Amino acid sequence: ARQISHSYPRHEATEKQSRAHVHNAVTATDNHQPPLPVRIALVSTATALATPSFPALGFLYLVLRVTIPDANLRNVMEGRWGALVSFTTWTLLPTLYHGAVASLILPCAIGNAIVAGGVYGVVDLACGGPSSTSSESLNKVLQTPWITGSGIGATVGYIAPNYLYGPVMEYIYTMEGMSQSIHYVMSFPYATEVSVATGAVAGMLLHPFLYYPMNGVKGLHWGYFSGAALAAVSAALFYVYYGREEVGLPVPEGSFIEPSKMGIVDSIVRYNNVSGEVETYSLNNEQYIGSSELCLEGRRIAEASCSFAKSGKVVFDDRVLAFVYNYWDANVKTRYPDHILNIKTEEDLQLTQNSMALTDASVAVILNNERYGTDQTGSTRTDNNKDMMQILTTIDELNSFNKGQKSLSLTFRYLEDVSVAIELLMIIKQSKQECLSINVKVPTLERFIHRRCPELTIYTSDEQYKDESVESQLRIANWKGPELSQAMNRWKNVHEQETYRTWRNRVLFVATGVLLSIVG
Repeated sequence: ARQISHSYPRHEATEKQSRAHVHNAVTATDNHQPPLPVRIALVSTATALATPSFPALGFLYLVLRVTIPDANLRNVMEGRWGALVSFTTWTLLPTLYHGAVASLILPCAIGNAIVAGGVYGVVDLACGGPSSTSSESLNKVLQTPWITGSGIGATVGYIAPNYLYGPVMEYIYTMEGMSQSIHYVMSFPYATEVSVATGAVAGMLLHPFLYYPMNGVKGLHWGYFSGAALAAVSAALFYVYYGREEVGLPVPEGSFIEPSKMGIVDSIVRYNNVSGEVETYSLNNEQYIGSSELCLEGRRIAEASCSFAKSGKVVFDDRVLAFVYNYWDANVKTRYPDHILNIKTEEDLQLTQNSMALTDASVAVILNNERYGTDQTGSTRTDNNKDMMQILTTIDELNSFNKGQKSLSLTFRYLEDVSVAIELLMIIKQSKQECLSINVKVPTLERFIHRRCPELTIYTSDEQYKDESVESQLRIANWKGPELSQAMNRWKNVHEQETYRTWRNRVLFVATGVLLSIVG
């Protein structure tokens, strides 16, 4: 009997070892349980995804914590608990998951994920994993929601707010002094208690949802289930914190402009001599970027930013810096001057657009004269002029900032004469040796051009933007120009008409003065 009593425990231990060996063999064969790094990643990502809901749980706990010990408050809340839960579920929770609010919570989600993943990794190693048979009591602890889930959650609720939220916010959002502010908030009554209790409840609720992804499904490789679950949670994380259009830290209107939008913010509508269409021209990129509607969109953005800057504030090209500057630390502008934008005023855009419009129109007239010949019929010349007039009129209509400015289309009547002067000027510049004997001075032509159209940019040396001048555009178009004698004859006619108009005006002025003196 003594021998039997000694052999039974030995037989039981052998049986347990045999079952453990068989279980481990099955687990190793089908690989249904994910490895430890995947289990840690599941805990971390699930915690980060659930973080926006934690304030809602904390709100409910705080109400209960304050209400239950007080009989008067319990009477006040009687019959109102359903409305409170409804408000939390259908109003507060969706607001917390809204793009702008979720972006504010992102550093907290990162801190929670770090602590949750680290604590679970330690507990998992101590217990031998979810399917360990070496100790049934430890395995039971790991599988029990109100022990492991609540324990990990409570640990997260204490460590993350006190030690990680501040440094993570300082690192991600450059919010200096946030650690001290978080410590000050956590020193308030009930703050730590609410945080720990919220974490415990959230951990207990999350534990059942993670049971199958953490343990896997027997007979199915972990990648097909646990891996798919991790991919789904990661995709949801990306969507909540980054993937939506409305995601981003809340900033005042006009305080931030995306760098990708700067091409249309500093833009004008301009006639493209290559395509023959009025298009949006980016002053930043110095190239045509699309239809004229893009310029109108850019003007609206610029108007909002200029209105914001009138209060003495600055505009950033980084949303994080704009948020910190407007809501936390105004000195951030001195630390990041390279991210401050200088938005062109309406007047600057107006002057630039007028200059380029008239310059492009004069080039178009010159190229049309070369294309159709100087002996073109009057009807053809008139059609070309109507086309250019229509282009300038279109730019006038698209330009929303021409209040108090002269219409470009009214200036077109000078361009025919100005184009004649430009043609002769360019010929003289191109072939100096052949034009030494002509009785026309370059300064005379330049004064005539600037008097008629002061907005024109004639030479490459005067350009503010690449290839905007008449000289550059004609060079790019490989313009040869008419014969020198022909250009001289055309200029002679223009000059004679200009001289006639000048003397006529003088005579009319003198005659008017004499008549007024006689009448007076």
